[in-house]
Amino acid sequence: MLAVDRAVIELRRGRAVHVAERAANGHGRGLVVAAVEAAPQVLLKRLAAAGTPPWLLITRERADALGIADGTGATVALAVPAEATFDTLRAIAGAGVEASAAHVTSDVDANPPFADVAAACLRLAKAARLLPALLAIETPTPPDASLLSVDVADVLRHGEPARPRLKQMSQSRVPLADALDCQLALFRDEHGLGEHVAVLIGSPDLRGVVPVRLHSACLTGDLLGSLRCDCGEQLRRAVRRIAELGGGVLLYLDQEGRGIGLANKLRAYALQDNGLDTLDADRSLGFLEDERTYDVAAAMLREIGVSRIELLTNNPQKIAALRAHGIDVVGRVPLVGTANSHNARYLKAKRERAGHLE
Repeated sequence: MLAVDRAVIELRRGRAVHVAERAANGHGRGLVVAAVEAAPQVLLKRLAAAGTPPWLLITRERADALGIADGTGATVALAVPAEATFDTLRAIAGAGVEASAAHVTSDVDANPPFADVAAACLRLAKAARLLPALLAIETPTPPDASLLSVDVADVLRHGEPARPRLKQMSQSRVPLADALDCQLALFRDEHGLGEHVAVLIGSPDLRGVVPVRLHSACLTGDLLGSLRCDCGEQLRRAVRRIAELGGGVLLYLDQEGRGIGLANKLRAYALQDNGLDTLDADRSLGFLEDERTYDVAAAMLREIGVSRIELLTNNPQKIAALRAHGIDVVGRVPLVGTANSHNARYLKAKRERAGHLE
């Protein structure tokens, strides 16, 4: 697993890594990949000179946004023209200027033979909070002995829920404006970049039904008071409501932008300004409509000693996810934000397309 953690960091630093599928007969496929968003131009030249035609790997969601390869599998491979630059590749990926039809090569493989390896590579890019778009060459073994190589199976296991991944690092009393009696405990994900905070409000009976709010981080709404969402308002209302109920737990989860990260959330905002709603904007960048998972939230609750909860939420997916991870959700408390001219489309998309409740 440490090799997978290293691979995530290597991609963020603009370096290439090798991902291989270890077949029983020893002849599995492999890819050398580098993140289009982070890699320097010289790396494109280096990979192009390797003697194997380079590919650009993107997700089906990004391919749909570009209008290519309808009905494809999870990954799509685009041949990289000899004259291509990283500016062109980044445009196709969705970083900066939106790609036009002229940017997209006509040589598209909607079902590449290395699709399983490519899917694992794109998972690494998402774990690195990068756009899921990778420059790739196919090779079963690393062309350079210094290149980090990881196994597809390890990449897949890395993303599976696992309680030991979570470790409490520190705890302290932090009085809040709406709840003076508070303890903050920080949990670190040992196999990832996340740091999550449990806010213990008041003195709830942890053996009973505990009011709980799962709140995904939103720098723009929580800290800056952005009017594009209702996150900041929901956060403060949740703290007040839990205090009124006699105490409970607020989990502040490091899942900015429904799990795509702040940089990609701002890219999605730019697409929303051009007419897309919040869900289609994320898909246009190559992501799912919601990339969040709640295994960490369930593990945090277990660490605190909470097993039966009343969840403050409008999102039925959170209820289903916690139940799937063994938390007994016995009730729901609505948490409705205030609509304004800036967030009306956002709230409508959550209700009508994401199934949020009133």
